[in-house]
Formats: sequence, C-alpha cells, structure tokens
Amino acid sequence: MVQTKAKTHVGRREKVAEPDYLCFLKPGGGAEQSKVSDWTESNQRTTPTNYVFVSYFGQHFPNGKTNDDYLRDVGIHAARAANVNAYWCSKSCLFDLDEKDEKKWMKEKEESVWNMSDIIRRASALVIAVPARLDAQFNGESLREWGRRCWTMPELLLYTGQHPIYIYERTQRFDDRRQIPRRELWNKAWSDTTYSGQLIDHYEGSLMLTPLELNTVALHCLQNRSTSSEYLKGDVAYMLMGLLRQRPEIVVTDNEFQAFARLSLANDSDLLLERMICLHHNNINADWWSLEDAWNATLWDIYPKVQICGIGDGHTVIPDGAHGAAIRWNKFVPVRTLGQETMRHRLVRWTLRSITPGFWLALLFIIVFTALRVGPLQKSSDILDPFRKFSGILLGLSAVIVLLSPLLLRQIYCTPTHDSQPFFFGIEGYLDKYELELLIFGSYEGRLSWSVAGSPLSRHSLDRGGMRKGVPDRLSLTEDFMVRQNMYTGLDPVKADTKVASLAANANEGSLHEKKLFTLVDTYTMTVTLFEAVRPPVAVIVCGAEGGMQRALLCSEDWKTGTLYRETVLRMESRVWDKMDTTARIRLALKRDGE
Repeated sequence: MVQTKAKTHVGRREKVAEPDYLCFLKPGGGAEQSKVSDWTESNQRTTPTNYVFVSYFGQHFPNGKTNDDYLRDVGIHAARAANVNAYWCSKSCLFDLDEKDEKKWMKEKEESVWNMSDIIRRASALVIAVPARLDAQFNGESLREWGRRCWTMPELLLYTGQHPIYIYERTQRFDDRRQIPRRELWNKAWSDTTYSGQLIDHYEGSLMLTPLELNTVALHCLQNRSTSSEYLKGDVAYMLMGLLRQRPEIVVTDNEFQAFARLSLANDSDLLLERMICLHHNNINADWWSLEDAWNATLWDIYPKVQICGIGDGHTVIPDGAHGAAIRWNKFVPVRTLGQETMRHRLVRWTLRSITPGFWLALLFIIVFTALRVGPLQKSSDILDPFRKFSGILLGLSAVIVLLSPLLLRQIYCTPTHDSQPFFFGIEGYLDKYELELLIFGSYEGRLSWSVAGSPLSRHSLDRGGMRKGVPDRLSLTEDFMVRQNMYTGLDPVKADTKVASLAANANEGSLHEKKLFTLVDTYTMTVTLFEAVRPPVAVIVCGAEGGMQRALLCSEDWKTGTLYRETVLRMESRVWDKMDTTARIRLALKRDGE
C-alpha cells in the first residue's frame, strides 16, 4: 500500500486544551478517575482544570496493586501540595477504566498517546517517581534509568508550569520530597548532554534551532533512549511529534519508520526525509533513525534534488524527480569517444596521408630512370644522379612511414578524450583500471582513473603531498576546487590500502547476506569506483548533492513488486546529473524487511 503526501494532509489534528481523563481528588480523601468534560460541567467550571503530571519509568513500577496505589498516593500528595484538585498519570488516565469494550478503550489509549505532549504542556506541576533513594547530589541509577526512557524528553522539555519539579523517592516519606532544578535534572538524568543540552537551550529560548536542526538533534537524542513499545510501534515518532506543530493521525499498523515518514511529510522539516535517504551508513544493520555518514556529513550539508511524495509498506518511500541510469552487468559495449586533436595529431595525420603519393612518385622516378638508362640518355649519368638520389630518399621515407604506421595510427586515434558516451558498467569483484581499459576500449591509454572520494573504499593522494590514508572525509569547497584542478589523484584502493586488499582477496568467501566487493566504471567521467554491497545494484539514482558532488543511491530491484532497494551510496561528479534521465515516481526501500 502506498500513502501519498496528499493523503497525509487529510488526517491532521490540532492541539487539545486539556486531557480527556484526570484523577480528581475527593473531599473525604483519595481520588477517582473522571472524564474532564463531565467533571467541568458538573462543577460549573469555565476555566481549564489545573493538574499535576506524574512521571515514572514503567519498568520501575510494573502493573500491580501495590505500584498502582503508590503512584496514586504520589499524585494525591503532589496535587494537594500544588493546591490543585487533579493529577494525570498514565497508569490511570490513558482511557476510561470502567470501559469494557476493548476497541473503545484502545482507541482512547491511542488518543492519549497522541496528545501526550499537550498533556504535559498544560500541566501546572511535574513530579517524578523513582523506586530508590538518591544521594544528596541526586546521583542514582534509578534517575538515569528514568532519563533513558524516550517519553522523558517531551516531559522535561515541554513542561512550563509555575511550580518547581519534585522527585518522590519510594523509600522516603512524601513530605521529604526534594526539589530539583530543570538543568540539574537534565544533567543527572540524561547522558547525552551534548545534544539534549541544545534542546534545553532551544525550549528555554536561549539558542533557537531551525526545524531541520531541531529534528536532527532530537533524532540524535532518541538513539540513546528506549521504548518498551507498550502502546504503539511508532512511539519514537509520536514522541517526536509532540515537539512539532503539525500532527498526522496515528495509524496503528505503522511501524516506526512509517510513523516518522508520515510526520516528516506533514511538517515543514526542511526536507528531512529527503536528506536522510542520501546518508551512507557503514553498518548495514543500522536503524532507520541513524544519522551517521561515511563521509561525516550532517543533514544540512546535503541538498535534496527529489521530493518524497508518499510512503509505502515497510521502509519504502516514493521519491519523484530523481535522475537515474541503469548499470550494465552482462557485457561491455563499444563506447564512442570524442578526442581533442592537437597540432601533433594533425602532423601525424598529414604524414600518413602523404605515404601513398610519395611512394608512387618514387616508384615513377625509378621506372623512368631505368628506361632512360637503356635509351639515348644512358651516358648522361650526371644529369640523372640527383633524381636517382631523390627517388631513393623518397622511397626510403615511404618505407619507414609504412613500418611506423601502426604506431602513428595509434597516435591519431588515441587522442586525449574530450567527451565520451555515458555508460555504467558493473563488475563483481575487483579489476584494475589497466584490465578494464583493455576490455572496454581495446587499448590502454590512461583514460580511466580511480575515483578520489567516490566510496568509503576510495583512496587518494595530493600531488603536492602524501597520501591521505583512511576513509576520505567530506571534501570542502576548497578541496573540491583542487579536485577539479587535478591536485588530488585517485589511487587504486587495493594497492594503496592493505585492508582493502584483504577484502578483495576474500571477495568470494562471503555468505548471501554479507557485503561483497563490486567495481563500477563510469565512462562519461572516466572514473572507476570500488564499493561494497550485499546485492549487485542495477540502477544509479541521484537524490541529492553535498560537498560539490552528487549523492547517488545504488539500488537493486525486486522485479515482483517493482521496488528498488538501496544497497549503498556513492559520490559522483556533478556533471553526471545532466546525462541521466528524469525518473517518475519510484518505489525506493531503504532496507529489506527482516534483514
């Protein structure tokens, strides 16, 4: 099933003013759940109800009467201390506890999860329940475990109540609860202070992030947090949804990627999803939210050239406007080239063309001189000697040129290539550029060169320095200018790096689902790129640009469903874009389900 972008606009909903259910304090003690609209009407209230938000980690307080009673008592005490008459806790306020119809209370639970960020925004006070005592500096494993829960991010970031945050320790009396400042709580509970600190600064107004930066930093934080998937598979995306303005409807059958893709399409996220598909993960089993890149690029370094207009099953998106080309695997075909003729080539061409008239002229002189020797001028040797010498020299030069004609013809037709017919040739395994050039062009003239930074296996050197070892970093604008000025030279990865040589030597020993070594030849840019992929790609799809080069997705195909699967990402020169065809909407899967 394909979900188009137009359809994602239909299911948007606005923020809610208050929760559907709260636990209201009873005059005689205790509390009971009630629908907020019913309670407001019965008590003739016209203003929103103030309440306390009770936060906890589900594994600290698993389902059971003892834990439920403790969290209820925490909520009652916190509500009275904050001088409000209600509290919200996910144990008792996600749905109507008296509802017997499973479909109805499941629907209510989904609605509450969808509105979780609004519930914390509207809370007057925030309290945290932990099972163990913390030391005087709030150090303790229980607080760090609470911080590793993904839903603590919106709870701490979006809380704007006038009351301070309090921590309830189960081993202490309620009156001994301790107040903790937001920044100290962030420092003690969250381990990823580099990224989470930026979120704190953003929501406090001291450092404003762009939509793309906000999503990127939030995704980095999510990688360090876990969800028990207690309610919905897309909990991670629904948590992120609370930080954004537009919210699509929850689809219970969505996986995490589909929920995130739907959220990204609904919001102005600076083409976040379009940028993410251009990242190259070194780990083939990386999660969909991983933002690592083999060239150390960030999302804002990538400029998308496609629009994702829909999402499909599994991890499939529908990009439109991409440029693509097929990869030939079955055989090499003749490649037409346009040479750049110089004065040397013109001189050689004129020399070869002068062989025939020179040879016949010398032969004519010899025949004439031979006839004159038996005629009336046979004694006039002084007159004929210069002509005989000239004929001998001319014949000798013609013979030399005839003998050198194979070499001269090579000089004519092996001119520096000015332009060539664009093809992508794929080879499983490794071949050096000498063998490749012989197979494609029939002779070796140094036409092909190894890519400078086309794949993580590429190696290169500076003409005015030593070799750059390891994985090449992203080329800056200055470096890209030097590439175009031929100051960087691509090296044969197998000969330049022993690790790559080991990969090439063991290329035939991998199993079905392991990476294998492949070689890609681009006859337009005359570059050879060595790369790794699980399956041989059949198409090159350019979806973005970065660092002065194009981000090209190499994809295999499932012919039964017409789906292209991203196998790897390469960097190519920008001029290949003009030689590719524009594709219509394609099914692009970022990974194969079940792998």
